[in-house]
Amino acid sequence: MLSGLIQQFERLANDLVVAASHENEAEVGRIDARIQGLTDRLFRIRARSRSEILAQIGFFKRLAQKNWEDGSSVTRYTDAMTSLFERYMDPGVGLKPEAARLAPVPVQDGYDPSVHELALDCLQERVAIIGLDYRYIYCNKRNAEFHRTLPSEFIGRPLFDFIDMERFQTRAKPNLDRCFAGACLSYDYEVADPSGRMIEVNCRMTPFTGADGSTVGAMLVMTTHPIYAHAS
Repeated sequence: MLSGLIQQFERLANDLVVAASHENEAEVGRIDARIQGLTDRLFRIRARSRSEILAQIGFFKRLAQKNWEDGSSVTRYTDAMTSLFERYMDPGVGLKPEAARLAPVPVQDGYDPSVHELALDCLQERVAIIGLDYRYIYCNKRNAEFHRTLPSEFIGRPLFDFIDMERFQTRAKPNLDRCFAGACLSYDYEVADPSGRMIEVNCRMTPFTGADGSTVGAMLVMTTHPIYAHAS
């Protein structure tokens, strides 16, 4: 069903381009309404296999990339991806029931990612989940690569093992405490990457809840941008 809906979306997107090229406003409005309804349906549907989970998240990733010039659209589609990650993740048991039945796929170095890890590793953004004790519950591949280590090296270790204590005390901890209390945050900061190059990072924090609905940590999504020196 999911693949059929995605194919239907692609056909409607092509029809929309044709209608727009003919300046047929009535047809554009009709197709756009169908596309919006289909997008909502593609978000609400619950995937039943690894391939469907990756296809569902990949669908919204492509929409975010396609609409990169429209900030509100990018935010909407990346928020959809974050919601999908949370749908298929359960820190208590690792996966929700329908995903837990799927056999894991072994990869190099003996690291055995589950379905939600494979999905999160598709992102260009760095993703981490920090527990109430400020220790890592999860780290995706992109974040591990930034720190030049493996995702498995993060689990159970405190955040201040990977950033200096001053940054932890003055910025990370206060923001995490607000997130643990229920706030959704977004803030920017500058930092040197492992090679010494200065970069700008946008960090979004969202409360991460357990199976009983209580907050068990914070999900961090970090987008990195290089800082270019401008000639005076």
